[in-house]
Amino acid sequence: MDVRPLSRRSTLGLATMAAAGALVPGRAWGRAPEEEHRPSLDFPVLAEDPTAVPVRVGVDHPMERDHFITSIELTLPGDPIPHKGAFRFTPASGRAWVAFPMRSGLGGLLRATVECSRHGRFEATRELRVAGDGCAAVPAPPDKTQVGRPRLRLPRALAAGETVEVWARIEHDSDTGLTLRAGSYVRVRPEFFVRRMRIYLDRDLVSDFQFTAALSPNPIIRFPLKVTRTGRLRVIFVNNRGQQWEATERIQPAG
Repeated sequence: MDVRPLSRRSTLGLATMAAAGALVPGRAWGRAPEEEHRPSLDFPVLAEDPTAVPVRVGVDHPMERDHFITSIELTLPGDPIPHKGAFRFTPASGRAWVAFPMRSGLGGLLRATVECSRHGRFEATRELRVAGDGCAAVPAPPDKTQVGRPRLRLPRALAAGETVEVWARIEHDSDTGLTLRAGSYVRVRPEFFVRRMRIYLDRDLVSDFQFTAALSPNPIIRFPLKVTRTGRLRVIFVNNRGQQWEATERIQPAG
């Protein structure tokens, strides 16, 4: 995996801080700056279903109020739909990662770009191989009537201060609107997909995920949530036609 910072100035500054033994509030630098901001990309060595490649992208980094990962962007240059998603986080996320199924055309070098609130941008790449073409694989128009019914799943027991994994699912077809003709992709109809997913605890924004037509049909999207207080977890889905759905679940730490 190729990992490198995107800013030479940031790299020099971080190297100076590390050499001087600079401290992050509340803890010492335990790793090199590049390691501290290293994005991880997890997916199968060979994806058998190019319309639903399971991907998990994240960063093992603190999520403190004044030092956290603000965003992760996922791209596959050269793919018919190169932009796979942009994911914004807050300290209320607890960790910075997301897992979801995506379409891919012919695969290639998948790139994750992360933004740190203090140290700028870093990126990592990993080769993605697929068994077919998932961007032009829908032969019929999508069903635009059977959509909605979002659901959430949380762990049974919640402890204050822990970061848990939440599953969100929505029934929604996905269509790139593209087909392959004579070696080139051409648009035959408008796209249809879940465009955005916003996560709140009551009215406080936790995370904000933006997708493209590369999101697979009927996706299960997994994300982190830091359990800080009693409240109502709200997940709002919006598709590219402006339709909106909301799922809610009560958060109540034990004790």
